[in-house]
Amino acid sequence: MDWFKRKRIFLDYASATPVLPAVRQVMEQYWSKNFYNASAIYAAGVSVKKAIEHDRARMARMLGVSPNGVIFTAGGTESDNLAVLGVFEKSLEIIKKPHIIISAIEHPAVTAAAAEVVRRGGEMSTCEVNEEGVISIAALKKLLKENTVLVSIALANHEIGTIQPIAKIGRLLSEFRKTRHSAYPYLHTDASQAPSYLDVSIDSLHADLFTLDAAKIYGPKGIGLLVARRGVKIHPVIFGGGQEGGRRAGTANPALIAGFALALEIVSKDRAKESRRLENLRQSFIESIKTCLPEIVVNGPTVIRLPNIASVSVPGVMTEFILLKLDQAGMMVSVGSACSYDEKISGSPVIRALGKPELSESTLRFSFGRFTTRQDVRQAAQIFCRVACSMVKY
Repeated sequence: MDWFKRKRIFLDYASATPVLPAVRQVMEQYWSKNFYNASAIYAAGVSVKKAIEHDRARMARMLGVSPNGVIFTAGGTESDNLAVLGVFEKSLEIIKKPHIIISAIEHPAVTAAAAEVVRRGGEMSTCEVNEEGVISIAALKKLLKENTVLVSIALANHEIGTIQPIAKIGRLLSEFRKTRHSAYPYLHTDASQAPSYLDVSIDSLHADLFTLDAAKIYGPKGIGLLVARRGVKIHPVIFGGGQEGGRRAGTANPALIAGFALALEIVSKDRAKESRRLENLRQSFIESIKTCLPEIVVNGPTVIRLPNIASVSVPGVMTEFILLKLDQAGMMVSVGSACSYDEKISGSPVIRALGKPELSESTLRFSFGRFTTRQDVRQAAQIFCRVACSMVKY
C-alpha cells in the first residue's frame, strides 16, 4: 500500500488494483512452503497439484462451470488470445474460412487477436456502437454468417464502463446455432472489469467462454482465466505440455492461483455494497468537476455502466499535458487502457468509435476502487479543476 502512504491519489483502478492484504498473506504461505512443480509425481509435487485443483474447484463453483472449464493463463491478454485464436484454429478442422465478429470498442487484446485471425486467412467483422458505446442486437444479427465461429464482445468496457447486453447476445447466438444445427458460433466475453460489480457466472452471461484477470480484482498480476462452458472446444496457442487439459502448456503457479481464488471470493461477497459506494463517489466527482468546468464532456452511458469508471474529455487540451500536470500534483489517472494507444493511431480508439474523433486526444479515465475515500474524491476534483482550468482557454 505504498501508493497510499505517500498520500498520492490513485484513480486508475481499471488498469490494475493493489493486492488485498488477505490475498497477499495467502500467497506468501505458498512462496515460503510450496515451490514444487505440480506436474511432478513425487509426494511434494502431488500436494501442490491437489492445492491447485482445490482452488480450481472453488473458482468453478463461483463461476458456474465444472472444474475442467477453468483454464489458468498468464492474464487477461492471454485469455483473450486463447479464446479468439483457439476457437479460430479449432474451427479450421471443419470450416475453410472461419468468420469472427467483434465490437468497435473491444480491448486491444481482442482486436489484435482478431487481426491475427485475418492474417491467418479468416474473416473479421466489426459491430459498431452507438454514442453510449452499446452495440445493436439487430446490427449484430445482420453480421452473422454461415461461417461465423465466434462473437467476442466485452461485458464491460475498459475505458467508458459501458455494459453490453451479453445475455441477449448469448440467446441470439443460441437460436442461430439451433437453426444451423451447429456448435458455432461461440460467444466470448472479456469480463475482466466486471467481477467486483456484476455477476459473472456463465449462466448469467449466457456465454460459452469468458475472460477474467486477477490484476483487476485486487489479486496478483500474472494470472488470468479463460472459463469455458462444457463441450466448448479450443485449440491451444501455447505449446510444450499437456497442462490445463491440453489447452494451455506451462507450469502452474499455486501462489498466484490461490491469490486469484481468494480475491474472487472477496469481491463477489462485497459486490453490492461496493458498487453503491463507488457509484456515489463517481457521481460526486462528476458533479464537482462540472461545476468548475461546465464545458467538459462525460463519455459513455448515464445508467447501464460500471459504477467506478468516469471518462471525461476536456475539449481543446491534449490528454498527455493534463496527465503530466496531474501527476506532478499527486494524482494518478490514465488515458484508458494501457494497451490502447498505438504510435500509428492518435488518441483513444474508443472515443473515436463513439463518434467523437475531435475528443479522442482530450480524454482522461478516472477509475475508483476499494481504497478510494470521499476525501480522495474531493481532493481529486479540486486538483483536476485547478489543472484543467489553467490549461483551458475559451
